[in-house]
Amino acid sequence: MIGLDDIFTRLETALEAGGIAWWEMEVPSGVVFFSDYKAKVLGRKPSDFTHYTHFTDLVHPDDYESMMKSMRDHMEGVSDRYETKYRIKHKEGHYITFYDRGKIVQSSNGVMKIAGIVIDVTDRRDFS
Repeated sequence: MIGLDDIFTRLETALEAGGIAWWEMEVPSGVVFFSDYKAKVLGRKPSDFTHYTHFTDLVHPDDYESMMKSMRDHMEGVSDRYETKYRIKHKEGHYITFYDRGKIVQSSNGVMKIAGIVIDVTDRRDFS
């Protein structure tokens, strides 16, 4: 029988092969958890990010407000999910494009979280 660690490793490998990273943000603290691949794609270390603002500070200024509006709309019940596309700065200074999608979930201890995926779509033409 396959153990949970094996399943998790296989899932992480499959997601990374597809250019996908998972993420989770606690509300209202803003503390984030995410797959290492999300930091790797930005040329950074996972330890560079402990709060959602460590990511949002890297978002291109022209994309910041639309990204945040999508999150606010979801949190206020205007939309059934958070969904957006934005440019985010790589450690080397250039921008890559992320497609980001998530939704509110409740943890077993009652903490509200938003969980989702981010896909590096920089070189893809099928995400307009």
